[in-house]
Amino acid sequence: MSDRPVLDRLTCVLCPVGCELDVRKDEAGELDVRGNQCDKGVPFAVEEILHPKRNLATSVPVQGTAATMVSVRLSGPVPREMIFPVLAEIARLRPEAPVSRGQVLIGDVLGTGVDVIATRTVPLISRGRSGFRGAGCGGRGRRARGI
Repeated sequence: MSDRPVLDRLTCVLCPVGCELDVRKDEAGELDVRGNQCDKGVPFAVEEILHPKRNLATSVPVQGTAATMVSVRLSGPVPREMIFPVLAEIARLRPEAPVSRGQVLIGDVLGTGVDVIATRTVPLISRGRSGFRGAGCGGRGRRARGI
């Protein structure tokens, strides 16, 4: 192993082994990755050091339905420095019901080449007289006894 100081120590997340990777710069300035037990570790470490990316999932409010939120995710990772701007863009999102699972809610968010996608279906459900349809009673509209 090189006597150069460790630039970074990473845990590879691309397979269940979870190799501990030591990343150093060699004499030519190239990254030297050690500790990988499979072929996925070196590209993972190089990408993580040079161009780190992250994926995210969150929820946004839905308008026009008794179901108030829909979960969303990105279609792929975005550069790490874009996470907070992308989250701010998603926070402004207020889709109208119905929303379908897999529906693109924001295409190419902030020019990243990544879409914001709904991860579940939210149907158009009307609100009853009390404001909710069968809330707290299994959806059958019965009233609780003894109150």
